[in-house]
Order: sequence, then structure tokens, then C-alpha cells
Amino acid sequence: MSEELSEHVLRYGESVYAIVKELKKGIDLVSDMRTGEAMETLANAIKADTFADNLRREILLELREAHGGYVRERVARLVRRLDLVSEYAKEAARDLTLIPFLELPAELKEIIRELSVKVVESVEALYNSLRELINGNTKDALVFSHKVEEIEEETDEVFLKGKRALVKYGEIIHNPAVVYMVISLMQSLENVTDFAEDAGDYIRTLALRGQGG
Repeated sequence: MSEELSEHVLRYGESVYAIVKELKKGIDLVSDMRTGEAMETLANAIKADTFADNLRREILLELREAHGGYVRERVARLVRRLDLVSEYAKEAARDLTLIPFLELPAELKEIIRELSVKVVESVEALYNSLRELINGNTKDALVFSHKVEEIEEETDEVFLKGKRALVKYGEIIHNPAVVYMVISLMQSLENVTDFAEDAGDYIRTLALRGQGG
């Protein structure tokens, strides 16, 4: 990749990471009963996805002019996975604005918070992996990409715990629409780590190619 294209990809990764951090902040705020601030923060996360989308389109246009089919294809797929990370973070933010979060059982609220922590850890590791790749530190890029994979597996366990909790508390939550929205929220959070792992896989292939592996 050219230096300019590399900078744009890194900037895009940073913008996706920023969306996820805003989502986590929103969950923390609503957990602290600061609902007005939470809604504003979640709205910012949703709006930030539009900015990230514009960056993604610019990168895809630049990739048309890039040389080297293998790298161009892998970078395009990496960018698409980052787009899905952003999309599901946005979906989670939207779901959260519709859920009467403070009325949920404490165990469910804690599981959602735990999922949001895993999401931030995952995308932070992904961003670090991308940054090290762009800077030519392929060994560190591989370390961080493996960390993304580990966090995804941990998130699967938390998501399973969340589904068990929904079965446990389903009768207490009298509105079935709320049950649906909670599972949608948890699924969106879990999807963020799934697609972060996919993005990490593409970083790994680029890093190994950079090492001649």
C-alpha cells in the first residue's frame, strides 16, 4: 500500500474504534442512571458511523488505483470487516436507545456491561494490530491479532451466559418486545467481536506476507 492509503486505512480503523468507545460510554452512563447523557452519547456513536462510512468509500476508491492484487484484495476485505464492526456497534447503540435498561434485572444489566467491555477490548486490540501493521511492526501486529481472537472466544462465553439469563428472567420481563430487543443488543455486541476477529485474520495474513511467511 502507498503511504497515503495506509494512513487512510489507519484513520478509518481509529474512527471505528471511536464509535465502539462511544457505545461503551453510553452503556456506562445509562447504567449510572444518567439517561440524558447516555442518549446523547449513543446518538453521537450513531452519527459517527456516517463519518466512518465516508472514509471507507474513499479508501475503496483509492484501492481501485492500487497495485498488487493480493494486497489490494486483502485490504478491501479488511475494510469491509471494519465496516461490519462499525455497523453492529451502531445497531447496538440503536437497540440500547429503545430498551428500558434500568428496569432490567441486575444480572442482565451486568452481562450487557460485561459484553461492552469485551467489545472495547476487542476493537482496541484490533486497532493496535492495524497500527503495528501499518508501521511495519509485523511481529507486534500478529500478537495483537491473536489477542482479538482470544477476546472473541471470551465474548462467546459471556453471550451464552446472557442467553441463559434471558431464559431465567423471561417471565419477569412481561413485554416480549423487550426480550427481543435485549437479545438483539447482546447479539450485536457479540457480532462486533466476531467481525473484529475476521478483520484480525486479514491483518494476520498481511503481516505474515510482510514477513515473507
